[in-house]
Amino acid sequence: MHHKHFLQYAFLLLTLCVVGCKPSNKELKEKGISQELAADRRQRVSNINYKLEFQIPENTQDSIQASEELSFDFTGGEDLLLDFNVDPRLLKSVTINDAEVKTKVFDEHIALRARDLKEGRNTVNIEFVAGEQSLNRHDDYLYTLFVPERASTCFPLFDQPDLKAVYDLTLRVPKGWKAVANGSLKKKEEAGERTTYQFNSSPLISSYLFSFAVGDFQVVSREVGGRKMNMYHRETDTVKLANNLDAIFDWHQKSIAWLEDYTEIKYPFEKFDFVLVPSFQYGGMEHPGAILYKASSMLLDESATLNEQMGRGQLIAHETAHMWFGDLVTMKWFDDVWLKEVFANFMASKIVNPGFPDINHDLQFLMSHYPAAYDVDRTEGTHPIQQPLDNLKNAGTLYGSIIYHKAPVVMLMLEQAMGEEAFQNGLRQYLKTYSFSNATWDDLIAIMAKDADFDIEQWNKNWVKTGGMPSTYFYLKSKDKSSIDKFSLYTRVDHVNNKDDGWRQDLKVLMANQDSIYYTEANMLTAPESLNLTGNPYPQYVFTNGGGLGYGYFKFGPQTKDWLISKLDSLENPVLRGAVWIDLYESMLRAEVNPKNLMEKCLQSLLTEQEPLIVAYITNVAQEIYWKFYTENQRLDLAPQLEGVLLNLALSSPSSNLKSTFFHALTSVALTDQGVDLLRNLWSKETEIEGLTLSERDYTSLAYALAVREVDGYKDILQEQQERISNPDRKNKFKFVLPALSADTAVRRDFFNSLKEEKNRQNEDWVLTAISYLHHPLRADYSVQFIKPSLDMLEEIQLTGDIFFPQRWLGGTLGGHSSAEAAEQVQVFFSSYRKYPSRLRNKILQSSDKLFRAVKVKKKYSESETDEISEVLLPLSE
Repeated sequence: MHHKHFLQYAFLLLTLCVVGCKPSNKELKEKGISQELAADRRQRVSNINYKLEFQIPENTQDSIQASEELSFDFTGGEDLLLDFNVDPRLLKSVTINDAEVKTKVFDEHIALRARDLKEGRNTVNIEFVAGEQSLNRHDDYLYTLFVPERASTCFPLFDQPDLKAVYDLTLRVPKGWKAVANGSLKKKEEAGERTTYQFNSSPLISSYLFSFAVGDFQVVSREVGGRKMNMYHRETDTVKLANNLDAIFDWHQKSIAWLEDYTEIKYPFEKFDFVLVPSFQYGGMEHPGAILYKASSMLLDESATLNEQMGRGQLIAHETAHMWFGDLVTMKWFDDVWLKEVFANFMASKIVNPGFPDINHDLQFLMSHYPAAYDVDRTEGTHPIQQPLDNLKNAGTLYGSIIYHKAPVVMLMLEQAMGEEAFQNGLRQYLKTYSFSNATWDDLIAIMAKDADFDIEQWNKNWVKTGGMPSTYFYLKSKDKSSIDKFSLYTRVDHVNNKDDGWRQDLKVLMANQDSIYYTEANMLTAPESLNLTGNPYPQYVFTNGGGLGYGYFKFGPQTKDWLISKLDSLENPVLRGAVWIDLYESMLRAEVNPKNLMEKCLQSLLTEQEPLIVAYITNVAQEIYWKFYTENQRLDLAPQLEGVLLNLALSSPSSNLKSTFFHALTSVALTDQGVDLLRNLWSKETEIEGLTLSERDYTSLAYALAVREVDGYKDILQEQQERISNPDRKNKFKFVLPALSADTAVRRDFFNSLKEEKNRQNEDWVLTAISYLHHPLRADYSVQFIKPSLDMLEEIQLTGDIFFPQRWLGGTLGGHSSAEAAEQVQVFFSSYRKYPSRLRNKILQSSDKLFRAVKVKKKYSESETDEISEVLLPLSE
């Protein structure tokens, strides 16, 4: 059937089903929020308003008493379900239209009986105790985090993105505490030991964007660009605070001004406040009027690199862009959660790049997005950018590097194919059409298709709706190797059974001989893959990603590989150098490059490479080979040379940016007595690196590194470092991590067992730091026993933790391992759970990919080295 006619037929069936098919009671009443339940409520409920009041006690052991007045328009029909994912005993009473009714919490819902409701306006009053799963309570502060469907773990509501509502909030908090919410402050009253904050109505927002924070915060207020902004924080270092304020407020104002101009829509919400949260789970969260940020991402150390400064600007621009992309126009369902994230990332780059003229932004885009996307897309656990979602309880599993890193690459591809003006006009139309409402990716594509001069549907099918990392190959034919008879490009995608059609992208192909390099354009979006190069000089070397920004693995033969390695440092275009480095690393992961050879190239190139982004990438590759792809003996043999190179570079590099990169790499790899003594002397401040100012965070990292190496007196080092930390939030984190650093295996085992209880995993940032040391490569032989129990916990972690925690838990657990024994533990887990949830299975496959590759690579090259030795020795023995 023709594609267009098929869509029309499918739409007719869908329409008939909406009109004539009713979801079953089982579909509506299952746990979580099913697509069927959401669609049913969307048809019957509108004009929603929540009036909420929370009484927050100072003691975190005391419950939070709460009340709600919910009003909405109702078109009638069967019973209506509210979402309330808590202990049923927390529900105290329900009144519907002034009549108290009997109801209860079941399967994470409250059923409002149809006979108690009426067509038109209804009012439901509920008394309850607030659920605390997503309230993030600490001794003297609290903040909410309700994405993707966690509002219902706190209070009853319709917790789906396409039922936007207005929220009226009242908070009763301990005297002296401050409060911030989506709406501006309407009234503040103090009575005895309590303060009441009453806020104006919020804008029309989705439930995951409703937010408030209360506690012992300080406030910095500034008026920038004619708009007042308030920053709430808990930083006790006044010098650090003062050093960062200008940049923080300036980037917010620049971001708003740029977005207003680009979209032709004024900032769509009433106010602009933000909160800096210690050890926040994410970099930031885009609640309108009450953005949350991870404090350490905003308040940078004096030694912060240029890349870290740019990262802060991008984070601010990202969350600000969400005010338009995600908050003003919201996805209808979380299968399109990537849509808001890709535009936040995409716009952030456009906003911030001009502020850093010394950075090569094409290179920055390459190094920021491509390696992170490949880390997932090369694995058997990869997935499309747009993923199906049957129930919002699984929405957290959609997040990851594909939507944050592959999607911006694909969006740039679309912008370049359409042209910047047509692309911008399409976005403006999209935002204006769906303001304060909901839309899908397909709604946007329908707008963009009007101005696309290529097959945008096929492009969309492959790059957005199908998963996988394309590998690009070339076919070169020549009779006499003096000129080209035929040259073609083609792609294949691992783990995907589909034809070649549509996996096309614009590429610049590098062709070279010993004395010359030339390029040819391959406009694969709009033209066939065969290039008209007949008669051109025959190239000895071909690299199909000569422009550097092609996406995927670009296969090269051994002759080209050797040539690129030898010429790499002399390639003038830094984007091309970066792309070659990435492709060489991908080749190593596929066991096509010996890790020893790549390590030798790393050490050689570090002596000459001046581009900080490439230097950072090379040092990361060197550290990964060192810890994952070298045997223990290889690592010990290399350690003196690697430490010496990094120390010399840290001492001699002209910029503090590069000095910091080399210092952190040295802290990671030091193993020799001399190297460890240097770390100790740096920590004790007996030794300094001229031109590099170490921060409290640096000294803490040094203390951790010394402890995990079990140096003499490491307990005293940890005790002194704890006393050096003055900020109570950072001190509490340090105390939490201590058991994971212990040389006593029983202490480490007890600490791991404690994490099996949800209450001990509440501060996820602390947990992630601790398990990274629990599973440090130097501790891997012992901690391998924790792998399967950690995987056994994953389903519960996905239900109780925040959206990024499951993947990060896996990363912390598996990241330090590279042994066959560790790989076997993952295999044992999979054999124990034949019907394991596919999304979580994919997360494990993603996180264990390098573990399995490391085992394979080490086996291959250790065997080949043995063969080489035997070939040399055998003649002598004869």
